[in-house]
Amino acid sequence: MKALLTPLLTLVLALACQFAAAFPDKPVRVVVPWPPGGGSDTLSRLVSAEAQKILGQSILIDNRAGASGVIGTDHVARSAPDGYTLLWAINSHTTNHLLVKVAYDPLKDFASVTQIAASSYLLLVNPDFPAKTWPEFLAFVKAQPGKLSYASAGNGTLQHLGMEMLKREAGIDLVHVPYKGSGPAITDVMAGHVGITFEAASGTLEHVRAGKLRAIAVAMPQRIATLPGVPTFSEAGLDGFVVAGFTGLLAPADTPAEVIDKLNAAYTQALGVPAVRERMAAMGLQPKPTTPAEFSAFLAEQIPLNAKILQEAGVKVD
Repeated sequence: MKALLTPLLTLVLALACQFAAAFPDKPVRVVVPWPPGGGSDTLSRLVSAEAQKILGQSILIDNRAGASGVIGTDHVARSAPDGYTLLWAINSHTTNHLLVKVAYDPLKDFASVTQIAASSYLLLVNPDFPAKTWPEFLAFVKAQPGKLSYASAGNGTLQHLGMEMLKREAGIDLVHVPYKGSGPAITDVMAGHVGITFEAASGTLEHVRAGKLRAIAVAMPQRIATLPGVPTFSEAGLDGFVVAGFTGLLAPADTPAEVIDKLNAAYTQALGVPAVRERMAAMGLQPKPTTPAEFSAFLAEQIPLNAKILQEAGVKVD
């Protein structure tokens, strides 16, 4: 029996190597589990457009929104581990399973490709909102506890978690209105249906510059270069309040290491292109390419940290 298994194993390994060498011989699909128009969608298209030149094959963006990213994530977890279906993951990948029942494990059912970026977050309001500064915002909200609402990209997202942390730190009471992604949430704040949101700079800077949104403060240690007039929370009066997001690329578990390495190399190279880095800087994003192992370790660290934050902030699914 052993004599038969050895040639069979050799054949399987040879076929796997041949497959990896041919990859990619058809378009690669990146599932963005959010609607078009938000920061995740914009960034995925920017970086993937450059990565496809390096891979020599088209990379298609597939928006599969719903359930705070769970629907698209579950689709990728159940996809063939061949490198042709990937997941554009953000912070909610490390929180959704802590808030709702999901059919996948955020670590065991995925193979890390690379981290893509670190993102800045802003407290934003509709231009007609009465407050223009953090002290004014704080006074206005505290005068109406539980009467004002804020929009988020969905339950368990960093937009939701960040605002709940802000509520706790500042001692304010706002009602959460979850949306199916950043795009719809931002649209409703600009339209005045909801007055407040806490959002990634990547999907909102152009609206701030156009006067469609007003930025109160940035939740980073330093100001965003493209919004020099917007103070950090520490400068505005809430010392040490920082919320940073991440974006990364994942594949289904058991995707061949050779395929992962090819994808990692393509996206790492894409993140080094000056035009991409300039556009990301304008979006308030910092390129963060990593090895697959480094991104896996990062994700594993984030889950217990987020579980602690969720518990302390008392965040629950609405």
